[in-house]
Amino acid sequence: MDFFNACILSLKPAAMASPLSLSIVHPAYNHLKKISPLLHFFAGLVFLAAGWYEFKMENRVTSFCEIVIGLDVVTLAFMKNFAESSSRLNASFRLIETIVFGGLSILALLDHAWLNVVFSLAACAMYFYVFYCEKKVIQKEKVAVHHLGVTISNFPSDKDIDWEQIADIEALPHSITIKTDKNKIYRFEFQKAIAFDELEQIHDFCRKYLNKSC
Repeated sequence: MDFFNACILSLKPAAMASPLSLSIVHPAYNHLKKISPLLHFFAGLVFLAAGWYEFKMENRVTSFCEIVIGLDVVTLAFMKNFAESSSRLNASFRLIETIVFGGLSILALLDHAWLNVVFSLAACAMYFYVFYCEKKVIQKEKVAVHHLGVTISNFPSDKDIDWEQIADIEALPHSITIKTDKNKIYRFEFQKAIAFDELEQIHDFCRKYLNKSC
């Protein structure tokens, strides 16, 4: 009977490794967070300059609103730790700044101020791209290991690496290192140490697709 049971168990397919997604510390995301105060400062100066212009044109109500907003944004720029850690707030400000620069480009176009049109459109495009990137920051930096390969959070789009392109993976409780067949290395620290079963899942993928343990 024991021999019969052993034969039955041997015929059962091995459990398939489950895809998993792990939070990482991504250098590109950190760089974006660090330049957030500078972007706030630049946008605040534009608001203040626009407020001063409206004041000279005797549009006092508009001038007052723009100056208050400008001072608020500039103050936020000097609150460095807050600006770097508030991804949702940063994304909201980027959307507002994109709309403002888009509006300024339209006004400059109506005035036939071509230099201002170019400057405003360039600033609008830049802030829209940063807004898109900061929306991704809200969704967290992750590396996903699945049956098609590995997906890494990145700008402007996530990077997919097929198993055929992966030469080696070194998975540790605090970090993961991915080496491609073109000798490109991606190394990331986990935001917190991963559990043993998550580490074992990565090892299962390595054994299945790389014929080696990570």
